[in-house]
Parts: sequence; C-alpha cells; structure tokens
Amino acid sequence: MNCLGLDYGLKHVGVALATGPLAEPLTTLPTKSAVQLIKQLVDDNSIRTIIIGRPDKKLKKDFEEFIKALDIKHLTLNIVDETLSSHDSRQSLLHTSQKRRKTNEHAVAAAIILQSWLDSNLSPSVPLS
Repeated sequence: MNCLGLDYGLKHVGVALATGPLAEPLTTLPTKSAVQLIKQLVDDNSIRTIIIGRPDKKLKKDFEEFIKALDIKHLTLNIVDETLSSHDSRQSLLHTSQKRRKTNEHAVAAAIILQSWLDSNLSPSVPLS
C-alpha cells in the first residue's frame, strides 16, 4: 500500500512516501501550492492513504482549511498526533549543514509521522507465549 505522510506548517508542508514498510522523506512544498502538488503526487504514485500530523492548536483553522482542500474521493486521510516530530527531525539532521537541516526538516518530520503510523498499523500481531 502506497502512503504519503504530511507535516503541515503555515509556510511549508513536508512530504514523505512509503511504498512498503519504510517511510522516506520526499520533498518540502510551499503551503500555498501544496494541495495541487500533493494531488499530483497522489495520482503519480497510486496513493490510497495520507497520514498527516495534527499541528499545534494555534494552527487549527488553517489546518482544517488545508484538510478540506485535500478532499480526494478515493483516499483515506488519517490525522495523527505529531508531537515531537519536528524536534526528532532536527535531531536526526544535526550531522548535516544548517542549510540542509532547514531544507529537509519538514520532509524528515513527515517521514517520522508516517513511519510511526506504519509501525503501529501495519506490523503483524505476534502472540505472546
């Protein structure tokens, strides 16, 4: 199952892709043009599920408008907690240059959000002995 992970922000939307059990950072999009570009990614990659992190309450109105604009009929949209995803993405990029961190932070946060969802929803249940 092909999935997109999104890290929503007022200026940028981080995008990650999973075509199997692992999420990979894909790109960072300007929020103003993100909906159209995401719809194109959905079509190009046969996406059936989008996992998007719920941002802070101060972004609630903008986030809800973004979600409404993302309305794609054949798509499942899951909104999940994104607590610490931005912090974790910055931590994982400490070994890179400051410019690279700034460029990749949102896409890496989207990958963290998506991977967390994949780990909790796609892992087979193992019976305890």
